[in-house]
Amino acid sequence: MTPLLRLRHLAVAALFTTPLLAGPAVAQDAPWPSKPVRIVVPFPPGGAADTFARLVAEQAGKSIGQPVLAENRPGAGGQIATDFVAKAAPDGHTFLIVTVGHAVNPSLYPKLPYDTLGDLTPVARIADLPSVLVVNPAVPANTVQELVAMMKAKPDAITYASSGNATTSHVAGAMLLAQAGVQATHVPYKGSAPAVTDLIGGQVQWMIDPILSSQQHVKTGKLRALAISTPRRSALAPGLPTIAESGLPGYEFSAWFVLLAPAKTPAAVVQKMHTEVERILAQPEVRERFAQLGAEPGSGTTQQVGAFLAGEVKRYEKVVRDANMKAD
Repeated sequence: MTPLLRLRHLAVAALFTTPLLAGPAVAQDAPWPSKPVRIVVPFPPGGAADTFARLVAEQAGKSIGQPVLAENRPGAGGQIATDFVAKAAPDGHTFLIVTVGHAVNPSLYPKLPYDTLGDLTPVARIADLPSVLVVNPAVPANTVQELVAMMKAKPDAITYASSGNATTSHVAGAMLLAQAGVQATHVPYKGSAPAVTDLIGGQVQWMIDPILSSQQHVKTGKLRALAISTPRRSALAPGLPTIAESGLPGYEFSAWFVLLAPAKTPAAVVQKMHTEVERILAQPEVRERFAQLGAEPGSGTTQQVGAFLAGEVKRYEKVVRDANMKAD
């Protein structure tokens, strides 16, 4: 082959290979976000997860150059929303907020439509929140011990509400029953708001609910608070004893809220959203809002959040087994 012909062959080859080499680089450098971002909430509006999702959405929308919207997809103990996000395009425009039920579902349901740890990647830990044991004011129990005595005397007559199978309120209630050695009928709802509504109406007797969605009803007398779920008392209700102080030593439950993305979301985009959440949680006005809600801002790298989630999945295997939890 002559030198001139060789040059022609090289030129033709370069013509076809250069776009192939440049393609991934261009895609990799695509700006984020390039369209509105959504945070999918597995519950109806009004609950704790919805509150935190909307707070993050509002603050992030002011700084990332695109609207950020909270989108409610309730049902099936969080499975509908989780499956939706697990199968969403991994382009950094769809996120999911999860809480304790996310770690419980693998043990409660034999076949999930997604891999809990494999199909989603951790982004940030948003908050930790105590729950409160509340009863309908007509229930003749002013302490945890009195409520336990009622359930021992009439196990078939007492019902407790939750915001759905495998949710924080279901887990917290099942843990209390297991530790107290009593029974009550579980009544799951599609979110905290409808559960609290029926609790106020007297259709169910008690519930362990995140403090931010129950405190307003306690203040107005529509519900009576008996105890707080965390090992320490809450600054929102310093006179309210812990469940551990109230006859069930060692009882401890705290709801956590974590932001996830589809598993194949680019690491750079995940880190950008993680940094944005960290920025939001550091703002004085946000920390003040958290204090008003009785919540602690979350922390930790994406790797630490991932390790935490894996540990919670393992932890709740034992909780589901010991409490004999069922998907009602």
